[in-house]
Amino acid sequence: MSWIEENIGEGYQQVIVGVLLFIIGAAMGWVQSIEPDMTAADVYIPSLLMLSGAMVTLLGISFGTGHEDDRSNDLMDAINDLTARMNSMLGEEE
Repeated sequence: MSWIEENIGEGYQQVIVGVLLFIIGAAMGWVQSIEPDMTAADVYIPSLLMLSGAMVTLLGISFGTGHEDDRSNDLMDAINDLTARMNSMLGEEE
């Protein structure tokens, strides 16, 4: 698993679990789609598994990798930058 850890980062176990959840949800959805009288309730659990798997995978990729691609703090950086600009504008006008 060292190759996966080098390429993905420390969250590689979370990425593997997320991909497996997504695949299980997709397989369950495919099995449900074979039935001719499928309803929305039949697809609820497979879609929930697929969504959960995608979220777990994205979280595993974006948090704690220690690489330059770890961009999970961009929103906070933007908020801090805007706050600093507003404070400097208000300070100059007074």
